Amino acid sequence: MPPTLPDMAGIGLQRMPRGYMKLRTHIACGILLASLALPDPSFGVLCWAVIWSVVSDFDVYIPTVRHRAVTHSLAFALLSGALLLALGKSVTIPVVQTFFTPFYSALASLCIISHLLLDSLNPAGVPLFLPFSTKRVRFPVIGGKIRSDNLIANVGIQIIAIWVAIRIILL
Repeated sequence: MPPTLPDMAGIGLQRMPRGYMKLRTHIACGILLASLALPDPSFGVLCWAVIWSVVSDFDVYIPTVRHRAVTHSLAFALLSGALLLALGKSVTIPVVQTFFTPFYSALASLCIISHLLLDSLNPAGVPLFLPFSTKRVRFPVIGGKIRSDNLIANVGIQIIAIWVAIRIILL
């Protein structure tokens, strides 16, 4: 059974099932991306990066979609950014025009891609080139070597990502 939404957001006390890259790791890398994109990212930019760095895992709430399938592909990442940009150009609601700009659309796509890269570190890999190929891709250097429930790997990635983000923001 997939975790509940509050548990995925880190609010609940239950642990995610085995086989999931830790959400904190995806969030830390989203914060790192936002920090690389802007030297002093606003709270809104950080929140946007956090949301889009975990959106690929929301597939566990869609009964007809398999986990680590279509939402874990480059096509999904690029189409998400393109859709956000198109909505920003066609909708006149101020909040939509604020967050659905080229910058935010690109950041959303990059956060999804960072999610894919992190998930490609585990033995299951990701179907990076769906719908053109169903072959699962593992990160070429160490892919398939890190289990997604590996505490040391997850905490290590989290610490490095947050440390770099803090260094960027404070410089």
